[in-house]
Amino acid sequence: MGIRKLWRDSIAAFRAGRTGGEALREFQDEREIQRLGAQWGKAKTPAEREVAGLEPVKYVIYGAKGESRGPHLAEEELQWSDNPGAREAYLIKRWNNPYFGPSRRAVSTEELSEARKTDRDKFLVAQNSLSCLAKEIGELPSPMTVGDLHKARQSLDELVQFALSVGGAAKEVAVKADQIRDAVVLAIREAFSGDTEKLEKIERADAYHKDHVRKFHLPIVAGIIGIERIIPDDELVPALVSEDPATISILLDLLPEDDRVVMQAAAMKLILRVLEEGYIDPQLDKKLAVLARE
Repeated sequence: MGIRKLWRDSIAAFRAGRTGGEALREFQDEREIQRLGAQWGKAKTPAEREVAGLEPVKYVIYGAKGESRGPHLAEEELQWSDNPGAREAYLIKRWNNPYFGPSRRAVSTEELSEARKTDRDKFLVAQNSLSCLAKEIGELPSPMTVGDLHKARQSLDELVQFALSVGGAAKEVAVKADQIRDAVVLAIREAFSGDTEKLEKIERADAYHKDHVRKFHLPIVAGIIGIERIIPDDELVPALVSEDPATISILLDLLPEDDRVVMQAAAMKLILRVLEEGYIDPQLDKKLAVLARE
């Protein structure tokens, strides 16, 4: 069965039974909170209002039977960074995400603290590497040899990829390193200004580099194949389907055809399984359209 037919048949089956699951749960929650709110309105004394006012809060946190609704409680305990590094960003992706296994949807404060520390340490490494490289290049003898320039370019290439993999504030390090790299490449072009054949090779190599590095601006690509790899093999599919449709499409285009077909099928299977469990992805149709393409 082709991916496109699998998509059509599965979605038709899902929509035929959509009256249950998540939609029913949301309806029940709304009715219960309205009922509890009405009780608060009927309370006459301050003490009665205080007790009645706590009931909707307890319901949201613990549910109708007193069972804990962990995601709501965790949201109050965890404070995410405004510009998270790659490790913290991956915790954010995993947190409360039905595409990941149950044990991976929870994030502890200790796990968050460790991720932030590692992100910070890696950022400092990137920052220090940039300072050292800039100093080394500045101290090169004048005129610089072509060998010196190629070595500097290679070191800057590695730093750009490393910094993009670290994410967060390290992206600024990548921007600065890339600006220095542009100056180094310009110097290489000037060194070979009279050699047409070598200039063409330089241009092709530079174009390849820029196309290659652009991929790392997508966090999921940096997390899969970057120097600082974050995403484990067994979570490639959950990480993929958690992205927006445009990013999913770009990543699929980067894969060899055989790998792409395997990834599409695995991603489709995961989305359909999660649908059966009652989760409705807000971008469901667009994601499935991307995954169903031939």
